[in-house]
Amino acid sequence: METRAGIQARIAWELIFGGDEKGILEAPSADYAGMTEGMEAAELLALMEVVQERLRELGTEPRHKASQAHISSAPPSHLYIDRKYNIHLDSPDGPTIPLRPLVKALFILFLRHPEGIRMKERARFESELADIYSTILPNVDPQCREDRIRRMMDLGDNSFSEKTSALNARLEELFPTNASSFKVQGYNGHPRRIPLDPLMVVWL
Repeated sequence: METRAGIQARIAWELIFGGDEKGILEAPSADYAGMTEGMEAAELLALMEVVQERLRELGTEPRHKASQAHISSAPPSHLYIDRKYNIHLDSPDGPTIPLRPLVKALFILFLRHPEGIRMKERARFESELADIYSTILPNVDPQCREDRIRRMMDLGDNSFSEKTSALNARLEELFPTNASSFKVQGYNGHPRRIPLDPLMVVWL
């Protein structure tokens, strides 16, 4: 039986990314479980507030961006990233890449550093990652945010590697023919980086 938090998460996810042209919620997509798995209560509550803001932005207009949940598997020509770190494909108004907040924050961090990040030096990016995460989920509990970011930067914790693996797996689902251009890659002792031409990334 689906928990109350699970129902709220499903509704939130569908309000942002799902539903038909009349605004009617659809059943969650097959990858729904993977999108919300591991999200803590504080993060789910923050997601609810993001939904409320999204509804205010939409007003009484039809949810014209509902099709964003169904992006093309063809590789995009450019990534357009707005000030809230929504990642649009091909144009500033194009479909967005649906990623879990912390995974998205990691993706943004790597896109901002095409030179790469050495795993042993990742603590240098803790403040930057926290700022990105705060922008993506501005209402998340500060203590929850600090704990999650600190874990990712802790050399004795696997959180960073787990989130990187989750990001790469999600990108393989979204872009099965060209995921290697977007995935975080690298070898031990060398910087991990996304081998994407920086000119393909447009910061709005």
